[in-house]
Amino acid sequence: MFRSVCCCLPGRKPDYLQASETSHLLGASPSTEQPTAADRDLAQRYWAKAVDCHSRGDLDSAVAQFTRAAKLDPSRADVLLHLGTALQDRGDLDDAADCYRRVLSLDPTNHGALYNLGYVYEEQRQFDDAIRCFDDALRVAPHDADAAINVGNCYMQMDDVARAIRTYEKVVERDDTCAIGHYNLGSACHARRDLDKAARHFSRTISLEPGYADAHFNLGIVHQERGRLEEALRCYDEAARLDSTLADAAAAADFVRRALKDDAKRKGANKEP
Repeated sequence: MFRSVCCCLPGRKPDYLQASETSHLLGASPSTEQPTAADRDLAQRYWAKAVDCHSRGDLDSAVAQFTRAAKLDPSRADVLLHLGTALQDRGDLDDAADCYRRVLSLDPTNHGALYNLGYVYEEQRQFDDAIRCFDDALRVAPHDADAAINVGNCYMQMDDVARAIRTYEKVVERDDTCAIGHYNLGSACHARRDLDKAARHFSRTISLEPGYADAHFNLGIVHQERGRLEEALRCYDEAARLDSTLADAAAAADFVRRALKDDAKRKGANKEP
């Protein structure tokens, strides 16, 4: 098993950036009235509690406290962004997306909201919308390798391997030290059956991150498919050593080890007079 991985818009926002008119968490779209000083102060206290809860992994309490803060001071994009993150961590993707869209209604170039909304859309397999969000995030931060890689990941999941390869290539051309860029490019090249190129990028991944077990495993697959069983075995053994839970690597190593022994026996038999 192979182991793979302009923001200021005039007029009406496109559908993928449109916030819901109502939310079961936040209610109707926020009014234009400014919160009172007392509301701002109370919102700040809820915010501080929420940040602490989130840092401790208490997502339910974090969501509750962030929600209180957002209702008291709906003009705070940072509160809405962190509420969205807590909801996303909890698996509430629709509510998280609504929070990110509300952030973007306040700050159309908020990179965190654009990136996180793209990630939510990717998780929901709404790949066209995800790509639009990641592209918008890249307009804000052109050197964001993570956003570019996620564009490539969307293309891979859409079975558009050629565009995925071009996207990953741009990432590693910009930064040759991006290990995940090389890894994903290796996976995409393998999908296109370009084994030499796949091997080169998996090897580069390993040179950057020697402890990356999946890269060793995938390089082993490439070597095995090229008929280089000794090299494949070394890769599988190293992958299994690095990650004891990677059962596929251990199984592949056993298979190749038996194949090498059988091959040695056949060669020995052929030498007999």
